[in-house]
Amino acid sequence: MNTLKTRHGVVMVSLPFSSIHHDQKQIELKYTPNNYNGWGICRYYDAGDVRHFTQPDAEAFAQDAETKLRTQGAAV
Repeated sequence: MNTLKTRHGVVMVSLPFSSIHHDQKQIELKYTPNNYNGWGICRYYDAGDVRHFTQPDAEAFAQDAETKLRTQGAAV
């Protein structure tokens, strides 16, 4: 597992793994923000699509996840 620290939190990239639901190996990207009590977002991708996941990719993933975790306003 590869761990990348970002401005907003930590992005972890799993090792490729097989799944009965997919023909190609998968990886999991998991974002855990700072100060959010362990909650986060994970997403699965084909391993070939995310072969060279770098720090700028982690920053972009974290930024996108932040917008989904911290929605503005509350439903009334």
